[in-house]
Amino acid sequence: MVLTRWRSRARDRAVSLSMVALVASLSAALGLGLSSWVPQLLDQDIGLADLEPGLLEVSQGVRGAQSLGAGLSVALYDSGFRLSRGSTVLADTVTRGAPVTALRGELVELEGEAREEVGSELPHVRIDAVRRVEDVVLYSGVVHDGSSSLPLRIEFEPIDGRIRMDAAVPGADAVAIHLDWRPATTGIAPALPERNLRERAYWVDPTVVEQPAFTWVLGTDVSIGPVQVPRAVDLRQDGRIAVHVWAPRGVVTVTDTPREP
Repeated sequence: MVLTRWRSRARDRAVSLSMVALVASLSAALGLGLSSWVPQLLDQDIGLADLEPGLLEVSQGVRGAQSLGAGLSVALYDSGFRLSRGSTVLADTVTRGAPVTALRGELVELEGEAREEVGSELPHVRIDAVRRVEDVVLYSGVVHDGSSSLPLRIEFEPIDGRIRMDAAVPGADAVAIHLDWRPATTGIAPALPERNLRERAYWVDPTVVEQPAFTWVLGTDVSIGPVQVPRAVDLRQDGRIAVHVWAPRGVVTVTDTPREP
């Protein structure tokens, strides 16, 4: 029910963004005190939980680089995952933190807006094994909170010059993929507002099926899936980007292939 209403709200989001822009302009004119208060209020209104990445533990035999073919590769070290084309970095997961958080909870509607109600988090990740199936590289392990855990599978697949990262946690209600922040992270319309996304959080337009959601200084376009489920990006904390997906699996696809005009 929330998802059905959430789709219809996407049509009204352009009006909401205009109002947010007006509030931001007024707050700047009213001085430092008010300008520091208004963004906090807007952050609360977006309805996203602030998810702190937990610890990342990588087994010794799993570390190192894996070829995906066509010059693409994925590497895993204690610092996290790195996705590359040759010597060019396409994306990193958050530095020295868990790349995935699993959530138990629900997405509710409050005053006409979607809002995350998180009952519990599994913030820590342990990667135990890696194997290949043709060009696909599959990492397996667990997400946990120190007392309970769920199985974790992170799959990297090359698709037409892109790298698809598919993180699945059976038994979770939602997952968040934590990416390392890069300067000039900018939304790509219509999925997200075509502006610098820093220090804000946004729901992805649910009507967008297959299209990049944002880009950054590396020249990489980033898509978020699966489609037809609520998705969001959170840049409110320094040094990281949290991609929220309300499904037991989240998909991030990166490419440096130029978009068609």
